[in-house]
Amino acid sequence: MYGSELSATQSAAHQQARVPRADENGVGACHVIPSPQKGAEAPHRPPAVQEPEPVTGERLPRRVRLTRGSDLTSCWEAGRRRRTPHLDLAWRPSPAGHARTGIIVPRYQSSAVARNRLRRRLREIIRRDVLSGLPPIDLVVRAKRATYAAPFAVLRAELTDAVSKLT
Repeated sequence: MYGSELSATQSAAHQQARVPRADENGVGACHVIPSPQKGAEAPHRPPAVQEPEPVTGERLPRRVRLTRGSDLTSCWEAGRRRRTPHLDLAWRPSPAGHARTGIIVPRYQSSAVARNRLRRRLREIIRRDVLSGLPPIDLVVRAKRATYAAPFAVLRAELTDAVSKLT
């Protein structure tokens, strides 16, 4: 039915209507796609300049956080220490010239929900009460096992009291 009864015009129309394969239109592995010259993937673009965020905002700005693991480790190993019933604190003079903080919340066989809740509570205490009066030091706060069960008011009083005695 289809073999010999198709005319030449019908055959040409059928050839034009077909969908090309992936390797026929220059998109496959055989062909190189040039990199874009505009937008976020453009090569040799100037670095983005980040405006400094105010410390009094509703979030903890990146410039006041210890974001690298090496900074946390060096502060913990080489810094001075203070222990409270629920927290361990370590601090050293800040090479950045302003106060920076880091929070360590170990697992202690607790769920991720409990760890994240404790991390948010400590971050909120640091942001609202501690950071404004902190001298230019790097401060690492490490939670103990008993911290998971401690009320927010106790943690707030303990952390603010300990930080006020640091220097």
